[in-house]
Amino acid sequence: MATRKLIPPEGLHIDFQPSPKQYELWKLLQPECHLCGGKIEQQLVGVDAYGNPRYKPICSHCHNSNIPQLILGGGAAGKLNLCQPIR
Repeated sequence: MATRKLIPPEGLHIDFQPSPKQYELWKLLQPECHLCGGKIEQQLVGVDAYGNPRYKPICSHCHNSNIPQLILGGGAAGKLNLCQPIR
């Protein structure tokens, strides 16, 4: 018995690029240095106890590393110690 195989549809084009509006929003959400407006990059500062790389945000123009955590998305995941089981 012959097995039937999937046949791709004709004329199908998949575009993985964001739409112009999505790209504009993404660019607006990107953090910039609050001192000089330079680009924020993640600089490797070492590894943690589990061997995972650790990064620190730093401005590529003025080398400012005092970046507000809220801009970088901190706090969105919450804190681990707040998730306590109900007794």
